Amino acid sequence: MDRMTVRIMFEPELAVIGNVPGRYSIEQIDGEVGMYSATPDFVRDRGGPITNSILDVVAGSGFFDEAARLGLFPNLDVRVQRLYPGDIPAFPGWHADGEYRATYHAQPDLYRVRRHSHVVCHVSTEEHGVSTTEFLAEPFTADIEDPTVHNRLWGQVHRQVQASPGLARVCSADGEVTRFGSLTLHRARPAGIRGWRLFLRASMWHKPPLDDAGGKISKQEQVYRVDEGSGW
Repeated sequence: MDRMTVRIMFEPELAVIGNVPGRYSIEQIDGEVGMYSATPDFVRDRGGPITNSILDVVAGSGFFDEAARLGLFPNLDVRVQRLYPGDIPAFPGWHADGEYRATYHAQPDLYRVRRHSHVVCHVSTEEHGVSTTEFLAEPFTADIEDPTVHNRLWGQVHRQVQASPGLARVCSADGEVTRFGSLTLHRARPAGIRGWRLFLRASMWHKPPLDDAGGKISKQEQVYRVDEGSGW
């Protein structure tokens, strides 16, 4: 019996909503605090001047007010990373953010959460950046077989995007605070040079932060050197 296949249209919604300085010293970036699954208050209280400058832009854009109107929870991550050429500072491959998963190991359900948005910003120690976020800047339709652990949704999407040459793409720049929709495909670019970077992502999430304290401190940041097409 043939596996069920559905067509999913990914439509980019992408805008730069503000800017912060993009270049800092190693000491300045290393002095910031990594956090995950955090509320804005948790990040405000524990973040340093770089983190709080980005948070000011996010808050001033009305992002958190919109999350409340949609009945979603603001969920923030701050990553402080020392990268080497080829390091990928997030799980690799083309994907979209904020989807629902019934369990930790389940595949995404893109339609269980109403359409919403996310914000990202990165700064670094290097003039042309260390690792950027690459966005697909035009609509893309993917044919998705019923996902399994061996044929994951984002793996299928990644392979189809990579097999479609000529698609319009845009990369963020250090210091740009970029807002994008929940069906906007994007990926972390491998580091092209050795250096430090700070990355902040603000999401609208369907469940509250993991910890009663309002967030968790990240003591070590993961990087990846795996096949982007495997998905997750």
